[in-house]
Amino acid sequence: MSNKNLEQKMETEPVHRVILSLAVPTVLSMLVISAYSIVDTFFVTRLGSRATGAVGITFALVAWIQAVGYTVGMGAGSLVSRLLGKKEKEQAEQIANAAIMSGLLLGLISLGAGLIFLTPLLKLSGATTELLPNAREYAIFVLLSAPFTIETLVLGTLLRAQGRAKASMAGIVTGGILDIILTPLFLFALNLGVKGAALAALIGQAVAAIILGCCFWHGRIRLRGKKYFNIKDYGSIIKNGLPSLCRQGLASVAAVLLNRQAVRYGADAVAAMSVTGRMFMVFFSLFIGYGQGFQPVAGYQFGAKNGKKLKQAFVFTLWSSTIAAAGIGVAGFLLAPVMMEFFLKEEAVIRIGSYAFRSQCLVLPLIPIGILSNMLFQGIGQQGKAAFLSACRQGIVFLPLILWLPEWMGVTGVEITQALSDGLTAIISMPFVISYFRKHGESIKK
Repeated sequence: MSNKNLEQKMETEPVHRVILSLAVPTVLSMLVISAYSIVDTFFVTRLGSRATGAVGITFALVAWIQAVGYTVGMGAGSLVSRLLGKKEKEQAEQIANAAIMSGLLLGLISLGAGLIFLTPLLKLSGATTELLPNAREYAIFVLLSAPFTIETLVLGTLLRAQGRAKASMAGIVTGGILDIILTPLFLFALNLGVKGAALAALIGQAVAAIILGCCFWHGRIRLRGKKYFNIKDYGSIIKNGLPSLCRQGLASVAAVLLNRQAVRYGADAVAAMSVTGRMFMVFFSLFIGYGQGFQPVAGYQFGAKNGKKLKQAFVFTLWSSTIAAAGIGVAGFLLAPVMMEFFLKEEAVIRIGSYAFRSQCLVLPLIPIGILSNMLFQGIGQQGKAAFLSACRQGIVFLPLILWLPEWMGVTGVEITQALSDGLTAIISMPFVISYFRKHGESIKK
């Protein structure tokens, strides 16, 4: 979809059709990302619960790298959508260029700092003497992939902001499929162990970044060297990306605390929570992808001051995703033990993981309101509200729960913390959305 076609569709077609045209490729992209995460988990579990736990320890590092990518990408993407709604193409181009440059620089900084402080970071994340060697092997390649991972997230978001969701999907899907093919080859045929899974991911991310860069180069918003260096643009990107930093950055902190609490109950508990987290991330990613189809529409209609279409877009996205979440939650609840047994056979792992996964499935229908309220306010530039709501799920609500519940309930407290946090975050989000649309249901006055 060209930029011109995007503007025409935003202004003439029903909002649900525009959202679906953007969301379907994005959801497919997220499915592929989730698929290669699951494939990695499946093959790593063939190496035993110790290897699985070691990979789970690195999740905080992965979450931080993604936090950087989403901060720059979503911050720039929401700005680009609004600027296109205002017909300010040149300024949108300048923001996109600055985002690509800052993504590259931050990727290199993350790589360097991570390598210097790797062992302390892994120990902080809960790595025991038993888990540390495998965790280091995996984490080194995670860090090497940081520049590619961050640029993939930035470029993919910028392409979606222009309405080019299919181009974004092409790069991400190609990289994901390559990862899926290479993982078993590196793990078993070449006998590389856990580092083989991370090496496969590194190659997949590099290929995805190259493809997305080529797609961006041939778009209407293009790379122009003189537009890289404007300090105000970098400030605007970070300011608008703050909600994503809160969401993903706190996910990294949450992963550290979750691992540290789980490790008190042994390697089986760490492995169980690692597998549970990756399985549930498949479900969560679907609704993140769907929300990313909504966000450019929100930004564009806000820029065009069309409150009626903005409300229509939000309502359609919310009810359709909630219905889907309810169905998926029921299936996940019923199949939880079978899904856990698919990865690991240890009875303790299956028991802990199934309970945790079922608790999250119970609140899955509430997930969409939490995601969409955050994306609404980020898309329209109300960063304070967006940042607060982002901080709830794995920060303001999650952190007290993960510190308190295990002390009171033991391992059960570890199992149910995320589910309780998701439910409370949804309840907190509702008044913000209701209040906004009561004021701006028809027109937007800035």
